[in-house]
Amino acid sequence: MIRRNTALAVCTMAAFALAAPAADAHAVAGARVFVNTLLIDDPGVGDEANLPVYSVTSPDGKSTVTDLNFEYDKTILENLGVGVGADWDWITNDAMDGKKSHGGFDDPYVQLKYRWILLPEHEFMSSVQIQQSFGRAGTTGIDSGYDTTTVSGFFGKGFGDIPLDAVRPFALTGELDYNMPDTGNATGTGAINTWSGGLTLQYSIPYLQSQIRDYGLPPVLANLTPLVELGWSSAAAASAFRPTGHPTTFNLGSGAVWTGEDYSLSTELLWPLNGNSGHGLGVIGQFHLYFDDLLPDTLGKPLFGS
Repeated sequence: MIRRNTALAVCTMAAFALAAPAADAHAVAGARVFVNTLLIDDPGVGDEANLPVYSVTSPDGKSTVTDLNFEYDKTILENLGVGVGADWDWITNDAMDGKKSHGGFDDPYVQLKYRWILLPEHEFMSSVQIQQSFGRAGTTGIDSGYDTTTVSGFFGKGFGDIPLDAVRPFALTGELDYNMPDTGNATGTGAINTWSGGLTLQYSIPYLQSQIRDYGLPPVLANLTPLVELGWSSAAAASAFRPTGHPTTFNLGSGAVWTGEDYSLSTELLWPLNGNSGHGLGVIGQFHLYFDDLLPDTLGKPLFGS
């Protein structure tokens, strides 16, 4: 699964021209496949890897943050998985460090995710996750300095059970996180509890082709899922006590995911929706491997069970 940082960024879509059949990715509810998205995670549990998620944004219109996220996820049971990951950041013209350019690793993290609801006939899926990041294990000036526990909930709902062909290819996914640094709210250091998450609206051309009508589109189009995403974060403390370093942010992503036989490629433009979210357009993208399709008899199957 994808880790959602405040640093966001870019990937090429040139490989869209490659012809490959659409795949059954891990987040499947009936005929619906919920694709890997970029500002929030999908509701599935699977054997997969980000190699990487790559993003470029400008938080203040002067500095630039380039972020590379690498993550590996492994199923323990069919509906239970563990993930490990880390980010590498490069910051140019950093206002917090004498306008220097520097880079290093952000906090590494581990996570445990459980899919607790699956209703194939309604194309519905939900999961919960707990994640632990390890402050002071990354590079000074890059990592947060705080161990942080995050509790998350996810859902996905396809519109395929609505008796109207025009809307059946659409789907919604969502995520809600509660982030708890180890110092809590009472220290006065600025490390306070926060909320984050978001929503996606997807239009699945593979679903259109397979479930409604086959238009004979070439693979470059037939495997494409255009989407829009909204990512959000905010301090959990009352506004009167909210530190200026934890403002509310909103980012809109618009782009598409192309799903191949055992991998996917995605890219989005990032639109900051308020001044606290950044300045100017950003970009974010991903190269994602599905081991359940690539290596189904080894890395692509659960450690226990079928």
